[in-house]
Amino acid sequence: MFAASQTYYHHPSPVLLKSKDSDITESLVSVCKSAIPPFYPHPLLLSGHLQTCAILFASDHVPIHYKRHLLKSETPNDPGTFSIDVVIPAPEQSVEDTQKSTPKKVLSESDPDYFPPRTTFFTEDEFEEWKSDDETNPLIIALHGLSGGSHETYVRLSLEPLVRPKKDGGLGFDALVVNARGCGWTKLTDNKMFNAMFTRDIKHVVNLMRRKFPKRPLMAVGFSLGANILANYLGEAGTSTPLHAAVLLSSPHNMDVCAKIMFMTFTGRLYSKFMAGNLKKLFERNFEMLSKNPAINIEGARKATYLYDWDTAVTAPVFGFRTGGEYYRASSSVDKLIDVKIPTLIINADEDPISLQNAFPRQEAEANPYIFFVTTGYGGHLGWFEWGMHRWFPKPIMGFLERMAGLEVVEKEGGGL
Repeated sequence: MFAASQTYYHHPSPVLLKSKDSDITESLVSVCKSAIPPFYPHPLLLSGHLQTCAILFASDHVPIHYKRHLLKSETPNDPGTFSIDVVIPAPEQSVEDTQKSTPKKVLSESDPDYFPPRTTFFTEDEFEEWKSDDETNPLIIALHGLSGGSHETYVRLSLEPLVRPKKDGGLGFDALVVNARGCGWTKLTDNKMFNAMFTRDIKHVVNLMRRKFPKRPLMAVGFSLGANILANYLGEAGTSTPLHAAVLLSSPHNMDVCAKIMFMTFTGRLYSKFMAGNLKKLFERNFEMLSKNPAINIEGARKATYLYDWDTAVTAPVFGFRTGGEYYRASSSVDKLIDVKIPTLIINADEDPISLQNAFPRQEAEANPYIFFVTTGYGGHLGWFEWGMHRWFPKPIMGFLERMAGLEVVEKEGGGL
């Protein structure tokens, strides 16, 4: 076995962090390097395409259980709703056992009555009672990738060691997942879904969690498009965010660059076609509501072959952009990274075929003392398969958030940094 290369990009004078229990300080660079273990890529998966496509054949046995709650937008003139799925301990009788004792028809994911496995609803009283003025246990907020949801394996893989009890080798944190509008089998109540700069709902959730838990450290993890949304939010919020730290995994950073370069290759077009296909499934699942939006080119949406076709027919016009390219340029998070004001770990693989290295925020990381950016020589897009088909990326997420839970930014005299 050999370790993949790791390349670091950071400010020459990164922020200093100190333990909440002492005056000992260390830099963000020191913290991140201590949290990121070597990555030993699977010897038969030594390309970005193999690492990415291996996701289709990987084990899906990560038994995370959720309680779902629907949230209504707090923005005036926005009737939209979305859902959050809060991780809960496995019930004494699992959902699978319950289904065995009470047989039900097996539903396909396209069935209108389908619901994600291991997920039940909060009652209104249960969600209202889920709060505390004294709770100090860290709470992780996760954002999934394009057209995904809390059910995605990469989400559950990342959350499992974070929420696993300390006695079993985990961190014992709490966690929830923000399901983008129309995703995770959450029914739309408005005639639009989401986009790569749609930060309204993550802001809503972060502020809600701060009100419910004023003393908890709140930290966030974003995956792929969710990472781009999270980065946009962090840049917009600056010092006002209640978040304590964040991790961005496989973010596209510059969507215009990624879209154009992907379209130049046969394999890139295949990925683009695959992503467009997933969005079209969401469209059909929510067609009753989305068909009411006059900005949507319904024929264009249904005939879309590539991601750019979809965004030109749906995303761009719905959110006020004149072209798909204008939408990509406006929604790219790379420039927002300059304004991030909390410790943030960014991880990308050099040979990611979707979040391409031509779009990597190397200079932005070197210009912002709050950012530590690491690239790995292998890993693909949300892949990072090691021997035995184990995934590497939950390790640095766990390591960084564990360190950050006990650290705070050192403020210089006179305030600020």
